[in-house]
Amino acid sequence: MLDTLSAILAEAGAQALGFFDSLDQRAVQAKAPGDLVSDADRAVETTLRKLLAQHFPGDGILGEELGGTATGRFWAVDPIDGTANFLSGLPFWTISLGLMDEGQPVAGGILAPALRLMAVGTATGPLVETGLAPGSRATDPPCIGIGRNPRWPAADRHVVEAAIEAADFAPRLFGSCALSLMLVATGRLKGYVEPRVGGLWDCAGGVALCRAAGLRTAFTVHPDGTVDVLAGEVFELMSKVDWASRMISRPSR
Repeated sequence: MLDTLSAILAEAGAQALGFFDSLDQRAVQAKAPGDLVSDADRAVETTLRKLLAQHFPGDGILGEELGGTATGRFWAVDPIDGTANFLSGLPFWTISLGLMDEGQPVAGGILAPALRLMAVGTATGPLVETGLAPGSRATDPPCIGIGRNPRWPAADRHVVEAAIEAADFAPRLFGSCALSLMLVATGRLKGYVEPRVGGLWDCAGGVALCRAAGLRTAFTVHPDGTVDVLAGEVFELMSKVDWASRMISRPSR
């Protein structure tokens, strides 16, 4: 499976880089204020769907742009996580695949094509990383990733940022949940915190990678499809934050 995931990501990544290198030709729409989608998102998702159907014909697909059903065994697909970064010419965007089975992430693959960084893994291990030298893996990273979205009130986010800084860590916001979770899994971020992430496509692959790395994770899917996510060494830090404490009080998954 991991070799297949790597090949699928590599093919889709090459296509996405072609779009990234021709930003002046992109057709862009706003799905909602501040939520952009381009022809590149839709084209890359179409490619991913074709490849997943070819290699995993019995699995369903839930994509950010083209929809699907989140039941049973299915792939949560984000063709370009960090579209605003992508359309700005910034390299902080990813292609993310997460295999969900009966509500749990069991495998994942994330590629950051412009950074030449990829990780694939199953929830029980192993985690396979390519693109950065092993010596660049930190033994004790001083940064914690946080997300930002219009469903997370700024005042609540500031509370989390203050808690991170009070614990002598540096908050970092990359504008891509999937990229941040991959950096947690590969030892570049201490952890990641975000409530109300847009959907499983943003986080399923990254949660699977964190589990492959032996890290603690928790997530809650809301009725509207948005997801609260914690990963890495942030659980004690977030134990006094209301929405996070409710997740932490449940049995670990």
